[in-house]
Amino acid sequence: MFRCKITHFFFNIFSLKAWQSFLIRYHIQRCLDCQKELASMEDVRSLLIQESEGESLEGEWLEIRVKLKEEKRGEKHIFWPRLRWIASVAGLFAVVAIGVWLYFSNPPDKSPEEKNLAERFRINYIRVENKPAKAFLFRPHDSKMIIIWAEKNS
Repeated sequence: MFRCKITHFFFNIFSLKAWQSFLIRYHIQRCLDCQKELASMEDVRSLLIQESEGESLEGEWLEIRVKLKEEKRGEKHIFWPRLRWIASVAGLFAVVAIGVWLYFSNPPDKSPEEKNLAERFRINYIRVENKPAKAFLFRPHDSKMIIIWAEKNS
């Protein structure tokens, strides 16, 4: 059932006829749940007009032709919203790509406090038990912390 929902979502989102044809051939013809939603042969036959019935509708064909011509004029306007949608998605991708490129091409500089923190730190004199001692500086990897270890001179 989840596959059916995804297929219907993609069918409605992408209105390319080749894509919709692929979805129909691949999913709807193989899925029993989707086939149950399709119209039966009897329902379809009731919508079709037989050739003998079509001869009596000559006056209505003129009206249908006029409406078809009006629809063809209106089809030009249908393309523009799709074009705007495609352009907006392409613009969004361009903005994201430029943002990622700028972020990775110029990494933010470290602040002066982070630069050479161990070099700026200096111990002039240290004593342990009131005697001179050795001092060791240790800075854990990617940390702002500095550990000072002092040992007595032996």
